[in-house]
Amino acid sequence: MRLPTLFKQNKNKSFGYTPRHYDERKERLERLHEKHHGAKDATSIKGSFKRRSSFKNDWKAVTKETDQKQSQIRLIVIFALLILVAVLVLDKYNIKLF
Repeated sequence: MRLPTLFKQNKNKSFGYTPRHYDERKERLERLHEKHHGAKDATSIKGSFKRRSSFKNDWKAVTKETDQKQSQIRLIVIFALLILVAVLVLDKYNIKLF
């Protein structure tokens, strides 16, 4: 038995998660059936594959672009640090280039 309290306790937030299972064999059989017997309807499995592959390709393109930007920034920072170290070393030993 619980004692009454003055403050309301928050309950854990819940959400409706339905796990999805990818069955490669079933997908392959459905594609073969569709190939030999024609499409079932306009919203067939083929359309879902197109959407899935389109999303996958878009995601790959975005991540590739951000990876390239990050690597370019990293390269610029490394060159700037190398130039800074070279200038400091040359200044310390009083070496004049020009």
